[in-house]
Amino acid sequence: MRTTAVGDEDIKAAACDWLLRLSLETPNPDDRARFVEWCAEDPRHVAAYQRFQSIWQNSASLQELRPLASLEAAPDRWPRRAVAALRARPRRWSIRVGIAAAIGFFGVWMLIAPTNYATGIGQTRVIRLSDGSEVTLGARSSLDVAFRTEERRVALTAGEAFFSVTKNPARPFIVVVGEKQVRVVGTKFEVWRDTSEMRVSVVEGIVEVTQPPTTPLSAWAPPARLQAESTVSVPQTEGSSSPSMIARAAPVLMTAGQQVTADLDGAIEDPEAMPRGEPAAWRHGRLVYLDAPLREIIADANRYSRDRIAITDGRIADLRVSLTYPSDRIDQMLAALSRSLHLEIEHPSSGGILLKATGRSE
Repeated sequence: MRTTAVGDEDIKAAACDWLLRLSLETPNPDDRARFVEWCAEDPRHVAAYQRFQSIWQNSASLQELRPLASLEAAPDRWPRRAVAALRARPRRWSIRVGIAAAIGFFGVWMLIAPTNYATGIGQTRVIRLSDGSEVTLGARSSLDVAFRTEERRVALTAGEAFFSVTKNPARPFIVVVGEKQVRVVGTKFEVWRDTSEMRVSVVEGIVEVTQPPTTPLSAWAPPARLQAESTVSVPQTEGSSSPSMIARAAPVLMTAGQQVTADLDGAIEDPEAMPRGEPAAWRHGRLVYLDAPLREIIADANRYSRDRIAITDGRIADLRVSLTYPSDRIDQMLAALSRSLHLEIEHPSSGGILLKATGRSE
């Protein structure tokens, strides 16, 4: 984990060590995973690695040209001298060529592959991005970051996150959620998602939610998990009679105090007022709901519970509930829901927690 005690010299030493290890050795999957984790711990790690990478690549090129510096200018003799230099030290040249190729490969990989941040059960994490923006990642959530010179792009692949984006009109900040895009310049907002729905709540600034006509992640060439997230429907041609696709293609603008919900592959609803109370209260250890469906509450509870909670009766999934509870008291929250909604809680021997209606009238 990142600690403030780590100084620049330590980071430089670690970056140099990683460059040597990845370039001169054959990294296994564990090495790659540890390297990605190291990069994710602190934006300074990536910056230091890329600086050493650039220096080493330039140095390798200069070293390879050094034998040519002493060659005579006669055009008919320098090719033979170059060949002789290669033959004199074939091992050294092969190592240099290998290093240059490895450095080039990992340089391209670092520029293309997104950096992943993830949290476990009941864990939240504050992430400071290289542009100065800050992301608070909720429990059991996952975020991929792939910044480019022309835009700042991230993908929320699971859970929820609160964004405090540094303003930069020339470099918009884009959050990809399933097939939807949340586009801002500089603002504060929350994004929540589960397996089928997403919600964006704006605390400050202006936010645009839209569905682009093409997959927003295709340029990343990411791992299979991200490719699965980026599947989109084929856009309708002009004159199509599909009202849902027309609605999905139209951007929705929101200002502070508004929120919007949408199916991950469906229409974007009109903005509505955010519920009263502290936005993204989960950042401070509380789960707050105002007239929320039970299925949403249970989806959130599963990010804080080690026992999987399931609703076994579809009739109760859309019951509307208002409550607030500490995020580390999921068992007490379930007990309160059981009393108020007349639910039965079961703990099967196979594990998990089941919720179902008791049949008692409300």
